[in-house]
Amino acid sequence: MIISADTDNMMRLLSQVILADGHIHKSELIAFVSGVQELGLADQSGAVLSADQIRAWFEGYKLELNKTWSTQAKDVALTHLILSLAEWPNKQAVVDVLAKISVSDAEFHIEEKTLISIVRAYWQYEGLDAPGATIVT
Repeated sequence: MIISADTDNMMRLLSQVILADGHIHKSELIAFVSGVQELGLADQSGAVLSADQIRAWFEGYKLELNKTWSTQAKDVALTHLILSLAEWPNKQAVVDVLAKISVSDAEFHIEEKTLISIVRAYWQYEGLDAPGATIVT
């Protein structure tokens, strides 16, 4: 499966809400798969990712996180990730998926709430989806 950098970054961002509290619940992974499909994330050929492809990507990402020593602080890496997706066309849908994943384990941890708040803040959420709106840097 070959995916674009934007798709990979979006999946990385969505996975952060799963990883935020240090526990990976089956219900969160199910919500992650559903969310990726709800957002219509696709491979390079334009085919929407299957549940199996999404789960395989997540397993690979977990392995990558366990093997890789980041040269950036976690908060700096998260900032770069969020800003790399600043031009994503439907930010409300992304925030909705993040919220769905965060409550899928019947708990809403402060780390998850903080992550969603950070995403909204960095994307200057209010009004950013308006035509012609841009992020001021």
